[in-house]
Amino acid sequence: MNVILRRWILGLVRNVSVSWLRISREFLIVFLSLLVQISLAIFLGHYYDTKVSMATGYLVASGQNPYQQFDVSNVFPNPLLGGVAPIIGYPPLWPLFLGLAFRLSYGVIPNLFLYNFAIKVPIIAGNIGLAYMVKSLLGKLNAPVKKTRMAWLFLLFNPFILLTTAAWGQFDTIVALLCVASLYFLSKGRSEECALTLALSVALKPITLPLIGLPFLFSSAETPRKNLRYLLFFVAFLFAFLIAPFYLLGWSRPFTSDELTAHFRMAGGMTPFNLVEIFQNAFTLPVGFELLGFIWLPAVMVGYYAVYRKRPTSMSQLVLAAVGLILIFFLTRSWLSEPNINLVLPLLLIAVALNKLDWRSLQLSWIVPLVFMFLNVAFAQLFFLLYPSVLESIVNFDLQFGGYRLVARFVVTVLWQILAWSIVYKVLVRRPKERSLPANNQG
Repeated sequence: MNVILRRWILGLVRNVSVSWLRISREFLIVFLSLLVQISLAIFLGHYYDTKVSMATGYLVASGQNPYQQFDVSNVFPNPLLGGVAPIIGYPPLWPLFLGLAFRLSYGVIPNLFLYNFAIKVPIIAGNIGLAYMVKSLLGKLNAPVKKTRMAWLFLLFNPFILLTTAAWGQFDTIVALLCVASLYFLSKGRSEECALTLALSVALKPITLPLIGLPFLFSSAETPRKNLRYLLFFVAFLFAFLIAPFYLLGWSRPFTSDELTAHFRMAGGMTPFNLVEIFQNAFTLPVGFELLGFIWLPAVMVGYYAVYRKRPTSMSQLVLAAVGLILIFFLTRSWLSEPNINLVLPLLLIAVALNKLDWRSLQLSWIVPLVFMFLNVAFAQLFFLLYPSVLESIVNFDLQFGGYRLVARFVVTVLWQILAWSIVYKVLVRRPKERSLPANNQG
């Protein structure tokens, strides 16, 4: 008995030691990611978006309407943040958070770097949460352990993700977290939770609009009662998050036809429409070509037809359908910002980990946008708080090489189109067959 007890105790100690070592290593990795993200969040920020965010936070915190122009010249000491603040282009939830961030940071200690960091806190939390969400989901789907860990590390340290979120100040990874959660709830037949998370994602940033109809095509949601329940809950949640705040807070409602379509009249970003800047030095579609901003509507409908032909029957197939629909939306819009790519990257990671897509497609999906980010001078703008003269340097550079930069940017956009359309073909037209993975696969 003494020998058996001694062996049991030794085995327990050994298992505890291994578990403690694994936890300590994981904690260190997350700590390093946090350290990098916090450093980026304090000192860096995209010039235009930071200016809009900081002004919006001040307006909301002082009880004013963030959807009207206001001169904030006397609010911040940095002259680059003064003047008439552009109107924020996001629904009320994010402006409400910005108001809270202003109150808890700049409203207490008037320091721009502290305020800049406060704006990024939920973004950093979203990055960490997304990494663990994908890791947990892949574990439930019996993905190979090595690929699951690769996906986790990818989301914690990928330079494109960190530069466009913690440094830039965009919150697309929060939207991605809600998107992945909604797909998981849908796969489990939990209509209410799916409606809640998807409505939240749309209310934060409407880049998940193409997924609204996906629950109606999922095989486990065949009963009309379940579809109706999802629809009613989605509409109710969307009204609460998107519409109700305008009435409750007394803000002017940007629901006129011109304001609603403003985003679809923009031309540029990672789309072929950035040719408009080359030939007309403008960022909106030429007069008479406004309908081009709505090409995405019939394009997404064609994508839904492809999904309908091969109805998704599992979580992995839902991920592939979501990748295809989102990419079609991005590829046919007249404007696409670099941070928006963060919505599709975790879905691609899941597909790669489940052997539904190749590793090269995933790598190019962030490397090409990262190159575009440099050519779009977005990377240079991140340093405006530390080096205000960087904006003047950008202007001087463009006076000499601006034409070459814009042409190179267009070439990269074409490469992105070719890459992304090839992924759409793989996930919607030549969708991989469903294959079960063995549990605890170490491959």
